Amino acid sequence: MKTFILFLSFFLQVMAANSQALLSRFTWESAPVTKAVNGPDAISVSNAATSSTGGVAGTKGLNPGAGNVNIDLVLPGSYFNVPAIDISVDFRREENQASFFYRGNYMDFGMNGGNLEVNFMYTKLGNNSVKVSSGSIYNIPDDHSFHNYRFVYDNNAGIAKVYVDGTVIYTFTGVAGAPLYWTGAGDITIGKDMDATGRNVTILDNLIIQNPSANAALPLSLLSFTAEARNNMSAISWSTSREFSVAGFQLEKSYDGVRFIAIKNISATNNYYNTNNYRITDSMPSATTVYYRLKMIDIDGKFSYSPVVSVSFGGSIVKAQVRCYPNPTTDYIKIQIANNTAVEYSYSLVSLSGQVIMANTVALQQGVQEIIIDLTKTTAKGMMLVQLNNKQSNTIETYKIVRN
Repeated sequence: MKTFILFLSFFLQVMAANSQALLSRFTWESAPVTKAVNGPDAISVSNAATSSTGGVAGTKGLNPGAGNVNIDLVLPGSYFNVPAIDISVDFRREENQASFFYRGNYMDFGMNGGNLEVNFMYTKLGNNSVKVSSGSIYNIPDDHSFHNYRFVYDNNAGIAKVYVDGTVIYTFTGVAGAPLYWTGAGDITIGKDMDATGRNVTILDNLIIQNPSANAALPLSLLSFTAEARNNMSAISWSTSREFSVAGFQLEKSYDGVRFIAIKNISATNNYYNTNNYRITDSMPSATTVYYRLKMIDIDGKFSYSPVVSVSFGGSIVKAQVRCYPNPTTDYIKIQIANNTAVEYSYSLVSLSGQVIMANTVALQQGVQEIIIDLTKTTAKGMMLVQLNNKQSNTIETYKIVRN
């Protein structure tokens, strides 16, 4: 019955890994023991460590080998700089001192004097750190049998829990929204001080490390997103807080509130505790009513959208001193610009789906200047957009064109 329970526990952990971001998984079914089933392989391990029989439910596992040599399986630390963590491992006690997951002062989950302990750090206001030490929370059975030990920290709730064989035996309640603190942290050691007292038996199996916050809401709070008309231009602004691992923002624009195209990419500040303010100007709305939305993207490529906002200009918009012609066209497009001063522009040709067909940056002198876009370099036809960005004022003008 015990074997079945341990197997069921492992099965449920694997199923949970599929609903979270699985960072790392080791089963040690074969050599080399540095080879991961999921995630990065280990950087190094003791020369004595080996895969041997005697794991959970008749499987193989990790054996430190003979000679009282610690396992010391080292994982690349930077891969695990996540705001939340879920560590699960099956362990058979053959000694009094052992760390399942060790990262110096930043985190140590394991056994001290035969007792289960966890120490970890989380981020507080001002990007400083708070260290949490559980002390002795459970006497690990010296019964030479495998048991499952699990530590979970949820940054959204600010709650940490330790489980033994699926039962919660320790809970810490901290600050909601506080991510783990990893600034300056190095690599991770699995099996530090773990040598099975030289007994040459399997003592570790089924290591699973997950990021439980990966499928939660995007790692930021959107406080506001507004757009208003100013001097025949759209002034768009937004503010956020709790930014963590955000790649950036993409401002999208529509003339009918249904079909949107990207007009600007903006890098994220990633300041977690302070308010982050962003502003951009669309100097050529090209319609009496224009719609905008914000695409918010995290470092894993996940994204969500803001509510749609609109800007109404009432009557006709006064055109800027920019001319885009001929339109329709076949072989080229000219953008004629009257500059008061020398200015650097970037321009791009974009499909209605948002795909950038071609792009370039040019420096224009004072006076009337022309940019020529050679359409013979692309096979794209039909309706598309020309986006012109004044890099000095950070304003964007967009023109619809048709290529026959």
